[in-house]
Amino acid sequence: MKGTQRRLECPGCGKAFFAWRPEDLPGAKVKCYLCGNQFEDEAARRKPATPAAPPAPAPAAAPAAATAEPKAS
Repeated sequence: MKGTQRRLECPGCGKAFFAWRPEDLPGAKVKCYLCGNQFEDEAARRKPATPAAPPAPAPAAAPAAATAEPKAS
């Protein structure tokens, strides 16, 4: 399981501790090891990222024969 170990500060007791935060469950509650208080970490309070707009389609290149002028003989 992918994730990172994060330093968190408990809002109940104010003490800092480290907890494993999995990437696939960013909104999971954290339990303070020192006082037992459960709270949401900052990842749970973050707004979800908005998907990027799809790129505009590139203009189609005109065929070379259509843009070439006829030669005068």
